[in-house]
Amino acid sequence: MTAGFRILLHCFAGLVLGVCVVFLAIAASLVMAFSTAGDVTIPGVIRIWRSTENGATALNFVPDFVGMGIAVLACAGLYVLLTTLAGRRIRRASESAHSEAAG
Repeated sequence: MTAGFRILLHCFAGLVLGVCVVFLAIAASLVMAFSTAGDVTIPGVIRIWRSTENGATALNFVPDFVGMGIAVLACAGLYVLLTTLAGRRIRRASESAHSEAAG
């Protein structure tokens, strides 16, 4: 597998991972806001608060889509960086082990 293709796959996996992390953080925030009386805020991503409308509990929220995108890209970038560095380290260790076994 070429290095460019490997990095492209890592980018795709990082984006999927970033979307999942942001989604789970928002879902956890919704649960926290519903179960407590306080406001829940993920700075730059979403602000959620609880209110009462017509005698029923309601959740109000203000999303920040730019902040969500930045959070997804930050997770993806970190994932690509770490997997690329870890892959290089593993390949070097494998090559040195093969050269020691051959010699």
